[in-house]
This record gives sequence, C-alpha cells and structure tokens, in this order.
Amino acid sequence: MKIFRTCIIAAALATPLSVMAASTTSIDTVTGRVNYVDTITSSYVQQTPITERVCRSQDVPIYSQAEQTDELGSMIVGGLIGSAVGNGLTSKDGAGTVGAVAGALIGRDAAKKQNSNSQRIIGYRQENICENITTIRDERIETISGYRLNVTVEGKKVTVDSPTPYNSGDLIVLTRKTTYSLR
Repeated sequence: MKIFRTCIIAAALATPLSVMAASTTSIDTVTGRVNYVDTITSSYVQQTPITERVCRSQDVPIYSQAEQTDELGSMIVGGLIGSAVGNGLTSKDGAGTVGAVAGALIGRDAAKKQNSNSQRIIGYRQENICENITTIRDERIETISGYRLNVTVEGKKVTVDSPTPYNSGDLIVLTRKTTYSLR
C-alpha cells in the first residue's frame, strides 16, 4: 500500500510543472515602411608583396697593369733547380725527375703569388648596381557585410538586419513571430 501512495503523490507533483512549461507561438507576415538604411561594413588587412628594382651607383676599384711574371718561365727555372737539388741530395735514379716536378710546381705557385701581389688600386670608376627588393604592403580592405534597416510596422519602429539593400520609403514584408507562455 505504501508504494502505491508514493506513485500517486509523484504523479500529482509532476502534472503542474508540465502545464507551466507549455507555450504557444504564432507566425504571421506584416508590411512595414523603411525609414532609413545604415550600411554595415567589415574590414581586414590584406598583405601584398611588392617587388621593386632599385639601382645605385657604386665605386669599383681600378687596378694597375703591372708586369706579369711568366708562369711558364718560372716553372722551367723551378724544374731545373729542383732537378739539380734532387740529383745532388741522392744518387738514386729518378730523384732528379721528382725534384724537377716539385720545383716546377713551386716555381709556378711563386709566379702566381707575385702576379696577385703586384696589383694596386690606381683609381675608381662608377658602376651602376641594380637589385630586386621585395617589401610587404598592408592594405586595409573594407567590404559591405549587410544593411541595418529602421522600419515602421503598425506604428512601431523596429530595427532589422538584411543582406539586401533597400531605400528609404520602400515597403517590405516582414515575418513576425509571437510566443505566449505562462510565467
């Protein structure tokens, strides 16, 4: 018997709560007149790379034309000296040949060093140097994202957002949604 009474009490308590949550919604269409329109905009920053060719004058050194030491002659002299040294140090066969090759290489290197050290700067000339430089330009882009309409409907002024542009004085059809519920 006790279990039966508990179920009846629980059912009685649940009934008023479900009645309070009930509501009614009606949807109808009404006509309104546009009073004025505000444009709604949004903006963003677009970054664009810009490449420009930049030129400038630069001083370039002018080197003197000094007498160049003959590499071939230095190789021959070095080879002869190397052969004589090789033969003088040892009595083995081929020592003179090895000495001649080594002397020729040393003589050629000495001539190259002398040629590179003999140049000196005697003046400068202007030369045009150009290069491409890329920079980023920020550009603020503004776009229209919609329209805010001030509309008179049945004597009341309301504000409605629209993706479509309208003009002041236009008649438009609006959907009105009304919901009724208990407190």
